[in-house]
Amino acid sequence: MSTNLGQVAGHASAARIGRWIISAIPFGWTWIPDFGIQKQAAGVTPSNIYLREDVLLAGDKLALYIKAQITLMKRTFLDPVIAGPALIDFPGAAEAALLMIKHQPTQGNTVFQVQHYVRVGTWIGIATLTTLESELLKVRPDFDQFIKFLTIQPDLA
Repeated sequence: MSTNLGQVAGHASAARIGRWIISAIPFGWTWIPDFGIQKQAAGVTPSNIYLREDVLLAGDKLALYIKAQITLMKRTFLDPVIAGPALIDFPGAAEAALLMIKHQPTQGNTVFQVQHYVRVGTWIGIATLTTLESELLKVRPDFDQFIKFLTIQPDLA
């Protein structure tokens, strides 16, 4: 795996988290196995891109899954501001959507999350950027570039 987005690793040397294939990471970010990537800066809470997976328990609609996630977020975060979901394209996915959440944890800093949900069959992949609102404009371009190089292992079943 390359830490320079100008040099993309092949599938054989790419890192993986479940069905996610990570062929490159942005410069200045650190790979964390079984998690994703993180960017640290002096005096600032680190920004993270977390990759996870889930399975649809019923049906084949991403919208119902996201609706359940929004319900959980409203119970978890104090007065979250939620934008979306908005449909997006993601190579290899049957459906994909973008959701953004802004909330304030107990430390007082405003946290911003950008989540990409992708569905292939009953598999759900979630890529989440979590950062301080004050860092969003600095790290969002890296997240967008990371997403462009992120792929899904085809269903082998």
